[in-house]
Amino acid sequence: MKPNAIQLLSNLAFSASILFIPNLAQDLGATDVQIGLIWAVYGLAVFASSYLFGRASDVYERKLFLRFGLGVSAFTFFLQVLVDPSFILPLWANPWFLAVARGLAGFSVGIFPSALTAYVYESGGPLGSFSSFGALGTAIGTFIAGLLAMYWGSFVLSSACLFLAFLISLTMPTVTSPHLRVPFFPKELMKRNWYVYLSYLMRHMGANCIWTIYPLYIVSLGGDKFWIGVIYSVNTITQFLVMRYLDRFENKTLVTSGLTLSAITFIAYTFTQNFYQLIPVQVLLACSWSCMYIGSLLYLMKHNVEKATCAGMLDSVINLSAVFGALIGGVVAQFFGFKATMYAAAILATLGFGLFKMGVRKH
Repeated sequence: MKPNAIQLLSNLAFSASILFIPNLAQDLGATDVQIGLIWAVYGLAVFASSYLFGRASDVYERKLFLRFGLGVSAFTFFLQVLVDPSFILPLWANPWFLAVARGLAGFSVGIFPSALTAYVYESGGPLGSFSSFGALGTAIGTFIAGLLAMYWGSFVLSSACLFLAFLISLTMPTVTSPHLRVPFFPKELMKRNWYVYLSYLMRHMGANCIWTIYPLYIVSLGGDKFWIGVIYSVNTITQFLVMRYLDRFENKTLVTSGLTLSAITFIAYTFTQNFYQLIPVQVLLACSWSCMYIGSLLYLMKHNVEKATCAGMLDSVINLSAVFGALIGGVVAQFFGFKATMYAAAILATLGFGLFKMGVRKH
């Protein structure tokens, strides 16, 4: 249960911290393009960190990076309170310092997730159930952040949860794992799994086109900060319920189902006329992401011995997609409107489906 608790607490921290970043950036005077850049800085930092420390977790002791990452994250997430103009000492209250704070937070949170995932797999725990606690944490985090409806309060909550997760990590038993010799640039591993990573990149790049401006889109449909939290929570609560039952399905089927449902979901967003209509679309979104994520993770864990490296690279791909998706989403939203980003996302998810099917046929 300790890995599940860490997964829940860390994802609670991530979601509570990130929920209102577009709104905070807008309050600080950022344009849509700058909001995209702030989102991209965070994604780029997690991308680099996940790649570096995923490999390191296969080469060295996993628990070392788990504890170090949680401890550093507790500190960097607290630093974000200094960007909030409503805080007692708003030392960094401008969009560029927000980008710096998000970059530091992003690099710290890329240190430990791959080590934690590999730890669970090697200890015999079901990845679907483990991942579902991440979704539950995200649901709780977004809901509490919506209730708090204040930026610095969300950052303090995030820091406290990460510190508690750090304390739990100190009590975890050691699981014996091989110390592998993984090259810094594992081209053979990438060649083996290119279609998994590339299809994931396309799908999640499309998703991040939307997430960059999604809180603003909810507001444009009549929602407030409370409803932003509720709507995000619908997605993650559904993920928690769905992920627990996906380990039994074939991994390739899960990935293709996730890609297909993603394209349908992104198109469905364009038909919403008020924020209440977003709720059923969030349920569909949760099913698409659950299938895509668990299917990809199971495939990589089953077919590769470099488990932490594979998990770290998957996290890197997720966050690389956040970089490109945020930039695309910010530009498209500013010049063509919110709904144009939904169409762009659907096209990218469809491309991902084609790439995955091509890779499966070749392998």
